[in-house]
Order: sequence, then structure tokens, then C-alpha cells
Amino acid sequence: MTILDLLPSAGFKHVSSTSGGEYAGSCLWCGGEDRFRVWPDHPSGATGGKFMCRGCGRSGDALALIMERDGVGYVEACRRLGTTPRPGRRSLAPQQKAPWTPRPSLLPCSTWQATAAAFVEFAAGVMTMSAEGQAYAMGRGLTPETIRTCQIGWNPATIYDPRESWGLPPELNSDTGHPRKVWIAHGLVVPTFHAGHVVALKVRRPDWREGDRLPKYAVVKGSAQGPMTLAVAAGRPVAVVEGELDALLINQAARDLVTAMAMRTAEGRPDAEAHALLENAPTVLVALDADEAGRKGWLWWRNHYRQAKRLPPVLGKDPGESLKAGLDLRVWIQVGLSPGPKPTSEPIHAPARRDELPAWAR
Repeated sequence: MTILDLLPSAGFKHVSSTSGGEYAGSCLWCGGEDRFRVWPDHPSGATGGKFMCRGCGRSGDALALIMERDGVGYVEACRRLGTTPRPGRRSLAPQQKAPWTPRPSLLPCSTWQATAAAFVEFAAGVMTMSAEGQAYAMGRGLTPETIRTCQIGWNPATIYDPRESWGLPPELNSDTGHPRKVWIAHGLVVPTFHAGHVVALKVRRPDWREGDRLPKYAVVKGSAQGPMTLAVAAGRPVAVVEGELDALLINQAARDLVTAMAMRTAEGRPDAEAHALLENAPTVLVALDADEAGRKGWLWWRNHYRQAKRLPPVLGKDPGESLKAGLDLRVWIQVGLSPGPKPTSEPIHAPARRDELPAWAR
């Protein structure tokens, strides 16, 4: 008997000939649909073959699968597999990741916050006078009211500030021997606020192109790493997205329905403060991008929040693309909050031809 005989035959399909033959199916623990892999004839000689889930991280041999799944000891697992227990042998026990605990919520020092506040005021002032900045912000779907109330700004030119002016310790560039600076890129300035104070700054570079060695989104050194949250209210559902701009768009469309929470990346995890908010939310709509990273990220949220519900973006990869393609983000959120069938986990792609888009989106 091999590990494949212990699993539902209809649920596993052959996907590769590597390591003696690889099969994929649903995980017995996290439920991931195709991340659970088994090798009945693994060349390592593991008893009955090996298994591994690329979602939750469990792995081991056939004996370990029986012990973990059925809650039995080593001798009983041998009996069920039809193999003879070996004196002193230790089976490959399932390897589980350490239990996740949220990190403390850490904020920048007071000097950083004061300097950031002054810069946000400057950039917001520039935005009111910059046709380039306003066109770019509204081209991303932001309304004049959102730009004003969320203090979205425009940095007209790249800035290199002394680290000390941001309350950061001095550092030397090992390549040049010169002091390192705080880089503030040219572009759309998106601040994150906490209790009325600026705690993070990110700049969307409008001149970014594929292959650029510098990032599309430039984080100002010293920014808080926790998520951005908008329209926080006790007992309100939370919509989790990757990017800050996506959170702003959801807040713009449905701030009375949900708290928008931007994790900044698909692998982002809530800090202690965000975790408390999520635990008390009646529904957590997980709207990570409709790509492989977003689908993998969803497995983590499903495993850690009982009220999590996948709400994949439609008509595009993320809420920003969806809005540009004509989706009403408020209706999309309302569908996610409804008790009806869960939305598909796959994206509905935008029309292939430009003339199929709404006139304003062409």
C-alpha cells in the first residue's frame, strides 16, 4: 500500500513524472485545491511515499499522514499501512510551520512623524496646483474629494533628505563611503495615518516602466510596516486588499459598508492592532489580486480567520483595474457581503478589444 491508496482516488490526478510520479489534489487540512502533492514512489525510500502541502506546509511520509489524519500512534499507523514497525525508527512526522502570532504594532519615532506630516502638507498643496498630479490621481480612479480628504499629494521632483531630519540614525553607503539619504521619489504621494498622525509614506512613480531597477512604489525609509486601514469602526466588515490605492478606491465607494485594509503585498500579515480588528469583524472579504500570489495568500487568510470569504477582483487583476474596466466597486462589495454563493476564485478578464470597453475607459 502507498500513500496514494490512503487518499480519495477521484480527487488526485497525475501532474508530473518527477520523483517517481507526482499527484495533486486537495489538502486534508487547509483545503487548498491543488497545492497538496504526493509521491507514492518517492526515491528517498520514505515509507509508503511522501506528501507535502504548498499551502499550509505540512509534509511527511505515509505513516505521518495516517498519524496526523487519524490521530493514532506509530504502531497503529504501521498496522493500517500494512508495514512492520521498526524498533527505534522514527517516522517522518508532519512538519508544521510555527503557529502564527501577530507582531506588535510599531510606529515611527516622533521626529519621523513630524517630518512626514510637514511633507504631506507640502505635497497636498502641490497637488492643488498641479495639473499633472491631478490628472494622474484621477486617472487612477480617485475623486477630488478623496484626494482632498485623504491628503493625497504630488511630489514634483525627487528629494534626497538627510536621515537625521527624519529621526533615523546615520548610515554610510559601503560602495561610495558617503552618508545614505532618505529617498522621496517623484510622483503620487499616498500617506498612511494612525490616530491622526502620518506613520507611513509611499510614492507611486508615474515614470516607472518594466525593467526599471527602482520600484514602482517607493516606500519612504522609516515608514511603519503595518497595514493601512480606512473607515475603522467596531463590528464593521473588513475588505482586505494588497495596495494602498485599492484600499482608497474601496473606501471611496463603500466606506459606510466596510473598513478597507491594505496589506501592501500579497504576503502581508496583520500586526496586533489589525488582528484585533479582524477578529471582531463579522466578515473579512479577502480581495487580494486575482493572480497566483493572491490565490496563495487567500489560503493563509482562510486558515487564520473563520469569517474570511474570498472576493476576487473581476474585470481585472485588482480593484483599480476593475474600476477602470467599468466595475461598480460598491456593488462588488455588496455582492461579497451578501449571504449568497461565494464568488468564483478565478478572475473575469477584461474585454480583449478597446471598443468593447465603456467610452470613458477607452
